[in-house]
Amino acid sequence: MQSNPYPNDPNYSQPTEANPPPPPYQQGGQYGQPPYPNQAGEPAMPPLQEAQQRGQYVQPPYQYTTQPAPNPGTSDGQASKYAIGKIIDFIRWFIVALELFFLLRFVLELIGADPQNIFAQFLYHLTGFFLYPFLGIVPNTHLGTKGNAFIDWSTLIGMAVYGIVYMILRLFLRTTISRPEEPI
Repeated sequence: MQSNPYPNDPNYSQPTEANPPPPPYQQGGQYGQPPYPNQAGEPAMPPLQEAQQRGQYVQPPYQYTTQPAPNPGTSDGQASKYAIGKIIDFIRWFIVALELFFLLRFVLELIGADPQNIFAQFLYHLTGFFLYPFLGIVPNTHLGTKGNAFIDWSTLIGMAVYGIVYMILRLFLRTTISRPEEPI
């Protein structure tokens, strides 16, 4: 097995001590290079100088400046993208919750739940507001001998229409924040 897993890495050197001593603190926030001995017992060179002696290019370390780095999230373009992204998230949350209520209403009507039950009444009134435009498009299909279970086609149509409206609205909002595409 090879002792160096990254043979071409100029910054990789095997440690000579198990736990090297911490570097001494110097004024100004800079740490001095500790004199780690190499195998021959001589003080080791800093890695940057050692790599430069071997003729390898080493990117110099990052130099701290007194000016703060610009924050990319503070520009007007980024703020509007963030706001429209959040609007899309809220609309998605609302539509998913509404679709789940529609699905629960459909299942309760399909299994013939008692419409006088408090929970069923609450659910029918809550979803009835959003399904009002679709009532009576297609007559309900009654199931069973008692006739209290039925397939409510207007609920299924409402689910499809609200899903399509959400997709169109999402595409429109994403188009407002995306770059124009090249013509084919």
